[in-house]
Amino acid sequence: MGTRGRIPRLFAAGTSYLLAFLAFWSGARSHLRAGEKQSSDQSELTTQDLQPTFKIQVERNLVVVRVVVRDSKGVAVGNLRKDDFRLFDNGKPQTISQFAIELPSAKIRTTLTSEKSEVDIEVQPETTPAPSTPQRYTGLYFDDVHLRFEDIARTRDAADHYLETAVQPGDRVGIFTSSGQHVLDFTDDHAQLHRALFQLRPRPLIWDTASRCPEITPYQAYLMVHQRDPFALDIANAEAYRCDCEQLPRIPPDCAPQAAARAEGEAVRILSQYETQSEASLRGLDLLVRRMGVLPGQRSVVLISPGFLSATQEFRLDEIVDRASRSEVIINALDAKGLFAPLALGDASERPLVLVQRPDLVAKKAQIQLAGFDRAVDALSTLANDTGGQFFHNNNDFEEGFRKVGALPEVYYILAFSPQNLKMDGSFHSLKVRLVSGAGLTLHARHGYFAPKQRSDAAAQEKEEIQQAVFSQDELSELPVEVHTQFFKVNDRSARLSVLTHLDVRQLRFRKQEGRNLNNLTFVTALFDRDGKLLTGKQKLLKFRLLDGTLDRLSQSGITVKTNFDVVPGNYLVREVVREAEGSQLSGLNRAVEIPF
Repeated sequence: MGTRGRIPRLFAAGTSYLLAFLAFWSGARSHLRAGEKQSSDQSELTTQDLQPTFKIQVERNLVVVRVVVRDSKGVAVGNLRKDDFRLFDNGKPQTISQFAIELPSAKIRTTLTSEKSEVDIEVQPETTPAPSTPQRYTGLYFDDVHLRFEDIARTRDAADHYLETAVQPGDRVGIFTSSGQHVLDFTDDHAQLHRALFQLRPRPLIWDTASRCPEITPYQAYLMVHQRDPFALDIANAEAYRCDCEQLPRIPPDCAPQAAARAEGEAVRILSQYETQSEASLRGLDLLVRRMGVLPGQRSVVLISPGFLSATQEFRLDEIVDRASRSEVIINALDAKGLFAPLALGDASERPLVLVQRPDLVAKKAQIQLAGFDRAVDALSTLANDTGGQFFHNNNDFEEGFRKVGALPEVYYILAFSPQNLKMDGSFHSLKVRLVSGAGLTLHARHGYFAPKQRSDAAAQEKEEIQQAVFSQDELSELPVEVHTQFFKVNDRSARLSVLTHLDVRQLRFRKQEGRNLNNLTFVTALFDRDGKLLTGKQKLLKFRLLDGTLDRLSQSGITVKTNFDVVPGNYLVREVVREAEGSQLSGLNRAVEIPF
């Protein structure tokens, strides 16, 4: 049996390829036995089954920048070309070596084009997964480490309404938290999503029960410890002196320095506490981006948070932005505080500590607190803007907010470049993207990246390229590859699925050495279920050491590799990736398979 309407023809084509290859190789082996005496390491073609490794993460000398361009009405612009963009690294112009236009809403994907080639946009219905295969994944990430109960209640209700009204039947949604508690993996079961939403609670990692004198906010603590800001230090020292010394009947001479030392220690404690919680929020987000990077469809995260101190987390933020950009994961952010009008020094219910005898410090304290409120949402803004997402803030209409941040941009651009003479020192590089003619248009793109601290070797780079291709849904066609599927049911509960991958050898690049034509081919066949979860994968390595005559004959027939899976009836997505070593060319194709019960 086969997939409906196509399997008899595909099976015949795949079988003819396979038989031609077997007939050719039988003749080639006879030729070798009759003509030459060769040791086993001199055989012309060897095949090795390998266990695929899909967890390798390494740095590469390629910077990917996602750009969203909008007009004056906020509508995404999709008719720009590579020549319309200019890209600068630390102020120096860069060559855009790879360019793509992404249209998620239309489910049209483009391939990255080389520096000298034109953009090619085309719909390939035969290679697009069937409607039963998920096309879009949305991860709702609730920052319950920082969220207050009232924030959770408002955003949870709006999220529940959004799921009921805006999520399409083929979408998958997951509920995730920064505490790691009460998470729900991607599903289309609305009842499970509803239950998971209403299990959300504030779960701070550290409960601060210490007395608040001096009153030091996280941002003031950062200014004291890392910036040595004189006003932040003077405010804390004056408040500590008031609490520790002015209440005493006799003030000892060493009370002031002791109070200052205690203020310094309090600042270190508060900063460490908030850094721990901020790191937990970013670590959970990083894990979610990694998780979504191995899904086959369009991927977006909605970060729901009141904001948090991130001034010491710039490198971690850039790592997340870089990973999201490479994995084509868009991060959107929703400020759970809504329309926020903070009062300087807090309201009367908080009984703020006021230095009435130092009005200069009172004014500076108010400025630092207001600046801290602004800095708290820097991470949300950075993550959204730098990955092509949207940042919804200063608005209490959370239902409208979820409609905005839950929607994929209509179109965005992928720019990639390889920095020249890049020093592997971990330093920050500022990025600037401009339009040649950008009147009335606004750009959203990442602001920079950190250089890697060490160069990855060729083997690690090859593994990463294969991994990224396996967990992508992009149609990559650098190699002439055809993929066909067939299946037959063993019984009502099991089936055998075969994937036939045919490669035209004529376009391969071979390296000549001692009269041999050398190259290695890696075939990876991955099988995903209806929710986009990787079920299994198989990898084969073909090593070529071909004589000229053998290469000529093999060029006429090509090669076909067959991979078998034992499965149960259901809907599957097959992802086939083929990479050749000498030219680093790679192809990736999708095939949807429906095995009826």
